[in-house]
Amino acid sequence: MLQSRVKSHRKESAVATASFVHQPTMDWLHRQSNSASVSGRFNLEKFPAGVLLSVDTADPGEFCDLAAKWRLDYQPIGGNKPQMAVSGFSTPVFQLAFLQQTGDCCWQGVTPQGAVSLGVPLEDSEAISHCGRSIGKLQMAITRSGEHFEVVAKSRARHLVASFSQTRVQKYAADVWHEPHLLKLAGGRLQFPNEAHRRRYVDACQRMLTDVHKHSKLLGDPRSAAALEERLLENLFVEACPDDQANERNRYQVATRAYRHLLESTEDVPTIRELCAITGASYSTLERGYRETYGMAPQAHIKAMRLSRARKDLLQAAENANVTSIAMRWGFFELGRFSVQYRQRFGESPSETLRQARIGSSQLPAEPADSTDSY
Repeated sequence: MLQSRVKSHRKESAVATASFVHQPTMDWLHRQSNSASVSGRFNLEKFPAGVLLSVDTADPGEFCDLAAKWRLDYQPIGGNKPQMAVSGFSTPVFQLAFLQQTGDCCWQGVTPQGAVSLGVPLEDSEAISHCGRSIGKLQMAITRSGEHFEVVAKSRARHLVASFSQTRVQKYAADVWHEPHLLKLAGGRLQFPNEAHRRRYVDACQRMLTDVHKHSKLLGDPRSAAALEERLLENLFVEACPDDQANERNRYQVATRAYRHLLESTEDVPTIRELCAITGASYSTLERGYRETYGMAPQAHIKAMRLSRARKDLLQAAENANVTSIAMRWGFFELGRFSVQYRQRFGESPSETLRQARIGSSQLPAEPADSTDSY
């Protein structure tokens, strides 16, 4: 029996503009929620800037109806009884989901207009094929706007799917990889340089999904939802980054220019994409030059700056400010990890800093010598 749980945290129209599946998801759920004959479980929570979705069903055809814009068709292979599980979320600008099914099966469909879908298998063996070709362990399958696709998956195969605006992906490719026509040139695949890069991308996706389910307020604000997309795109283009043959002097110039820009940015901490655009270099050139010049990756410097900016705000916080709002202001969406990183750097928890600042304590620990806006 279908067990639907729908929580509306704002007016439904606030999420009706979501691009790839929001409105079809809601329409389908509303049509079926009164039925007592549908098998499976669909849990859905709606927020102003997104939707949380959990699916566990013995009838994958139900999921095809739910994701109407993808025009999905499901065909079982063999006599195994199907069972499908999906955990994910969707915002107006991107989607992220983990999928698994029992029983060999074939999925066919069409990527929605304006979207690009990127799929990564989570198995060591080649358990999934995409458009007639197995997806290797270090490969990522691409399906572009309006393209037909076919995915054949072995029983219990698991895979991760992220969908973005195709225009956003193309702009990122131009800024970070200097490949504005990447999606046309890449065929149906992107490549991870090695297992460590692949693992970091998958781990980042898993952490993001966990964070959103634990802190659903991230889908309550369009700015937070947009920040999630920015973080995931940045992770994608950093971890799948191709090698670059820039010479040593050029790498040094790129690194120092990025470093100066970071120091001069007082209101916000620039992203990797911004640094690549400003320096005119691909990420691999920036990352290698930064390590050669400063002994650290640019992401490490950016994280240190974000922690220092958060500390500054805690020390100068208004009466109505709290640790959560300040952490999210500087891009820390998982408060547990933020507290651990903050304590490692400053020797006290964020709440202790805020409390001491409010009582006017003069015993605050001194800022580390390599703090705020130095590495």
